[in-house]
Amino acid sequence: MTTKIVNIVVAGGNYAGLNAMRHLYATLLASPDQANKTVVNITLVDRRDGFVHYIGMTRGITEPSFGSSLWVPYSTVDWLQHSQITIKQGTVADIQPTLVQLTNGEQLQFDYLVVALGISRFAPIGIRSSTKLEFVAELAESYAQLDSAKSVVVVGGGAVGIELAADIKCDFPHKSVTLVHSRALPLPGPFKDELRHNVVDILQNSIGVELVLGQRVIAQEPASADMADTLTDMPEHVSSTATDATLTLSGGQTLHGDWVVRCLGTRDKKSIINLPSSTQEPIFGANGIRVKDTMQIDDVAYPHIYACGDICSRDTVKLAGVAMYGAYIAAINIARTISSVSNDSPTLEESPLYPSKILLLMSKEHFIMQLGDEIWEKEKTRQYVSDDMGLQGSINGLSLNKVPVAYSPFDLAPAF
Repeated sequence: MTTKIVNIVVAGGNYAGLNAMRHLYATLLASPDQANKTVVNITLVDRRDGFVHYIGMTRGITEPSFGSSLWVPYSTVDWLQHSQITIKQGTVADIQPTLVQLTNGEQLQFDYLVVALGISRFAPIGIRSSTKLEFVAELAESYAQLDSAKSVVVVGGGAVGIELAADIKCDFPHKSVTLVHSRALPLPGPFKDELRHNVVDILQNSIGVELVLGQRVIAQEPASADMADTLTDMPEHVSSTATDATLTLSGGQTLHGDWVVRCLGTRDKKSIINLPSSTQEPIFGANGIRVKDTMQIDDVAYPHIYACGDICSRDTVKLAGVAMYGAYIAAINIARTISSVSNDSPTLEESPLYPSKILLLMSKEHFIMQLGDEIWEKEKTRQYVSDDMGLQGSINGLSLNKVPVAYSPFDLAPAF
């Protein structure tokens, strides 16, 4: 009997990409159901050589010793060393219907693809490093600028800006920390004003952050690199910080910051997704790649391509846990398709739509959560809060410290 070879590419690591890898390994490489049927080769493409716990980045900047623990090198993960797993450290330049091209010109042909490239932010929240050594040096650089500053201005009152301002003020209580946001209340998104007012109260009265709300920054001198009128696919390589800067606000007020950090949104990866649509709807919509409940691209031309995590249109609020679950659905559906012994298409799993959720970690002592329409009480929320900002939970959930348990793709995962 001729051996069938199937090539799977997972483009992007972290929460979605690594969880896809975890479940592909457990169902196709470690599962006895796959023995002597098909040779499956899985390639992970990541510009970094390890997992980074992005959720902890704000505190990683204010506490570099904690920050260094956020990076887990792939070389330390035993099951990723499997002979049928290849890790390509590189940057995706182009995705076509049957191949992924890297910036170095290398082309990777695939039978199945999981797109898990996420979204990008400007440095220092966005990570330009490709190795842990570079990452530790990057954190030290940011910390040195922060440590020498007497006054800090954070521009942008989304979740990242809120958490960064809170972490700075709590770790450096004698510094002046100001958060500037263009709207009357912080935290854009599908959340209650009651939650926003609670955030304002915690920042101002419990932590001591000064708030300037309802005003835009219309000028900054000197400007930070991210303010240049240029487009980039790699904003992580562009700094959003400035030292000894003066900001002019739309109301005429000026602010001075010894260290200024702009936390103003994200950049998508639309430019590298070159998949022609078979309908009038573009593959890459306003909120990301359009996907079905099965996490397949929502186009009949691409049943073999899946997208999960922040790059897909599945959820308005991008969350690590939702990214991981979508990756599980993608992986198990690929494994079922490969492992099916009949000519009939197997039944594919579908991911439910989750209610909107936000958990703001405003230092170690202050946190607040909304799930759907409910704002949780502090004691109820505490069960989801840890001093390491979920680092160990993510390591455990992605099996970065243990070998995943083998299971049949036609069964549910033993413990998600």
